[in-house]
Amino acid sequence: MDLSIDYFVRIILIWLLCLLSVLLHELGHALGYRISGGKAEWKVIVGSGPKLISVSRFTFGLIPAGGNFVPAEVPETDKGQIIMFAGGPFVSLLQAVLYWIIYFCISGGIQPGSSLRELLLPVSSFLFYFNLFQFLFTIIPMRYRIVCRGFESDGLQIIHILKQNV
Repeated sequence: MDLSIDYFVRIILIWLLCLLSVLLHELGHALGYRISGGKAEWKVIVGSGPKLISVSRFTFGLIPAGGNFVPAEVPETDKGQIIMFAGGPFVSLLQAVLYWIIYFCISGGIQPGSSLRELLLPVSSFLFYFNLFQFLFTIIPMRYRIVCRGFESDGLQIIHILKQNV
């Protein structure tokens, strides 16, 4: 494969998989919301920057950083709210573990020098770190100053709920 095409394929693959990672993080919130008894009505915003596409409940931005789960209503119980807020970071952590496993399976199982290995090793490595960062960036209690400006992390939302019960 031509070197410039190889890098272009990697960049496009990483961009798509990063958008997918953010989508899965937000769907983790949706799953937590539904588990806690939330209604079927909700929306998900994936990424930031210029809007690429908007279909049904989903809006995708060009930049695969940031996202937002918008429930029809907040779960009534504190436990339900915590499950909803924790769902996204939990899915990001699962994705990080998955990409870590994929990386080691590829590094030990695919012939060194093969084009598949040369494509998938850096992609799985990058996605491991992307999802680990996404997990940490959302579970550490903080207010966002750059991406998702004005929003609070999932961890900070959980802290607020726990403080209400003290």
